[in-house]
Amino acid sequence: MSCLIEKIEGEAASLFPKHCHILVAVSGGVDSMVLLHCLNSLSKDKEYKWKVSVAHFNHMLRGLESNEDQTLVTNYANQLKVKAVRGEWKQNAKLIKELGMEMAAREARYQFLDKTSKRLRCKHIATAHHSDDQVETFLWRLMRGAGGKGLGGSQPSSSLITDKTITLARPLLNFSKKELIQYARNNSIPFREDHTNSNTEYLRNKIRKNLIPYLKRNYRTNIETSILQSQHLVSEDADYSSQSAIDWLEADTRDSFTSLHKAVKRWVVWHQLIQFNIEPQYSLIESLINSLGKPICVGEERRVTLGFNGILCLKKLDQPCFNKLQTLIQPKSSWTTHDFGKTRIKCKVAAQNKLNRLNGEIFDAHSLGKQILLRYWQPGDRFHPIGSKHDSKLQDLFTNAKIRAAEKRSSIVACTADGSPFWVQGLRIGELAKTTNKTTKFLYWKWCKI
Repeated sequence: MSCLIEKIEGEAASLFPKHCHILVAVSGGVDSMVLLHCLNSLSKDKEYKWKVSVAHFNHMLRGLESNEDQTLVTNYANQLKVKAVRGEWKQNAKLIKELGMEMAAREARYQFLDKTSKRLRCKHIATAHHSDDQVETFLWRLMRGAGGKGLGGSQPSSSLITDKTITLARPLLNFSKKELIQYARNNSIPFREDHTNSNTEYLRNKIRKNLIPYLKRNYRTNIETSILQSQHLVSEDADYSSQSAIDWLEADTRDSFTSLHKAVKRWVVWHQLIQFNIEPQYSLIESLINSLGKPICVGEERRVTLGFNGILCLKKLDQPCFNKLQTLIQPKSSWTTHDFGKTRIKCKVAAQNKLNRLNGEIFDAHSLGKQILLRYWQPGDRFHPIGSKHDSKLQDLFTNAKIRAAEKRSSIVACTADGSPFWVQGLRIGELAKTTNKTTKFLYWKWCKI
């Protein structure tokens, strides 16, 4: 038995109970193929008697290459006489748009592992994360402003997010990619290279291919060792502060919240936000701590308040109604004034473009027709801002512009008589009514609050 597998045996023995069933997540890359080989070899030892199965998830992103990965994993599992379960990703366009391709693929992969472990009645999943992954994760999360738990990286053992009864184990965290490649070559373990790992359009790949080599070349040749050391220290400090916060929350008699160390205060708030299923963002936590007793909106329907006693209170707001009020106006060749809600609109139609002398906006009057419908934002509204390639949900445009909920519902939408929006109060004008060098009739438009 090689030195490396002896070390892996020590890690695996501390992570997996004797006679348990282990589901190994295998992609076909060197890391997971070595993990499968080692766990399968160790499972035959009378001391462990583990049952090993394989889970391979085909992301269907690299065409023939993805299928070749699947074939390699299946054939190697058959060679080892290990059961292999395969899954394929049916892409969810909405989720990809919301999370990005990488995160959506990760979500799908872990859902597959969850379902497969339940199907095989397996409570232990093994993944092949190694020390190089930890270094990349530290730098990646550092750029995102992560706290102690994030910078601490993956732990040897954790629970599956979707099912706390299933354990995720990572026996290779103390081994480098270089060690795993050498072991694979020494033991004739087949594996495949994913060419997309070299694509520096992805931040993690850019860190691996560009940043780490730069740091090693210009600052410290063994930078990985320094980062892993810092990661270990940060992780333990975060664990201590987090546990101190839990102890404080669960205590029958508590010290005053204001007397706690700032780090413990943050974790007190963090744990309560998690219980309320609210993302514990740094800015939200800081705002709550610095504004004791003051309610802070979380989305449009919830408001949280951190009391002076350190306890978080969540209040669900009544869903505000959409205002159905609307009116038709007919611009003329002279200025006309129209009051709608708390907004005053002045408009007129002219044959000349005097935009430079107009403190307002200008539209192609021919494309709008004789009448204009004024109304408020309604659910499902879509708008095509000038210069954009396509239309978008008005809800998304408001969110991107950081317009608050109350303002959204009081924002006026100007439409053609058939209901097509060309102007939204506070946003860019619409592509529908933009002027061109062919425009011969202009609508001048000014507005103000009253």
